Amino acid sequence: MSKQKLELVIEQLTICKGETLRIAGTVAEADRFRQLKDGKAHPAWLVGHLASSADTIVLGWMLQRETSLPKGFRKQFAPDFAGGLPITASPEDYPAWDQVLGIYDELMGKVITGIGELEDSDFPSPLKGNIPDSLRDFFSSVGRTLNIMVLHDSYHRGQIGMLSKLNS
Repeated sequence: MSKQKLELVIEQLTICKGETLRIAGTVAEADRFRQLKDGKAHPAWLVGHLASSADTIVLGWMLQRETSLPKGFRKQFAPDFAGGLPITASPEDYPAWDQVLGIYDELMGKVITGIGELEDSDFPSPLKGNIPDSLRDFFSSVGRTLNIMVLHDSYHRGQIGMLSKLNS
């Protein structure tokens, strides 16, 4: 079976993981929970959100694996439309920065390893996990979902870098 497409996605997600950790590593301690506006994302929330999304979408909905997130993590880092808690600037409302980065690192490693078990022939297949019906069209196939995950990580990595620079 062919894995040419899959190898490209694995390379992209590996780059995403490394670059997101690199950019997050440049965020000054004072800026990790700083919002530009009340209720809006900050760097710590964005990294946690990326970890939670990788766990839910790829590991859960695509690969049908059990979550390894700490209790309450998903709710802390989910957007409001997905039932998440309001985003605050209070570090006490979140796990420690290093823990959030560690969870992101671990989850992305599991994603990369897990999708390595797929074949290119899986790309047109629908997700098999317990995905909400309202999201089935958006995450319509394995290939589309993997593409979305690369774009999602890249988008939020840009936000992390931008927020860090604007706050400094």
